[in-house]
Amino acid sequence: MRKLETNDWILLNSIIYKIHIMENMTQMRTQLLEQLRMLVDFDSADFYLAPADGEFKLTSPVFYNCKEDLSEVYDGIDYSRGILYSGKTIIYRETDIMPDEKRVETEYYKKVYKPNNWHYSLQMIMAREKEFVGVITLYRTLGKDNYEISSELTITENTLKKHILNIYRKLGIKNRVQMFKLIKEKE
Repeated sequence: MRKLETNDWILLNSIIYKIHIMENMTQMRTQLLEQLRMLVDFDSADFYLAPADGEFKLTSPVFYNCKEDLSEVYDGIDYSRGILYSGKTIIYRETDIMPDEKRVETEYYKKVYKPNNWHYSLQMIMAREKEFVGVITLYRTLGKDNYEISSELTITENTLKKHILNIYRKLGIKNRVQMFKLIKEKE
């Protein structure tokens, strides 16, 4: 597991400060997803809130690199509803709930993940006083692994890894998350 470095802590402090000073909740949630991208490697995200009436459903979505509101699909066939509305704050990966081989065969995977080219997700469920408040889901695509990339480039996996490490060294970084932060800072 990667340890947070000084720059990561500074970024976290900045994120916390920004979300506390923003008055517009939608703007704050959008900003939070954009800022989280600098700390956690993900391709798409959504942030739903619980309705004010306490009903068990998702409302008021904010998206990062997503195109549609999938709350109806989530609420209808999500196999993790029990966790979502449990009233507990929890962070988990979809693969923590069931093995990947079984998960990819579910209706939920086929209707939500597959059309969006997502494969992995991390869910952050927020609760207060045993009441569901909201959920942030970070999605990642399956992408190509080192074997596929090295085969496409007709080089060995070790050569690919060496090139990647050389790029990191030249940029003064240690991993992909730091690379994404560097790219984001240059934009």
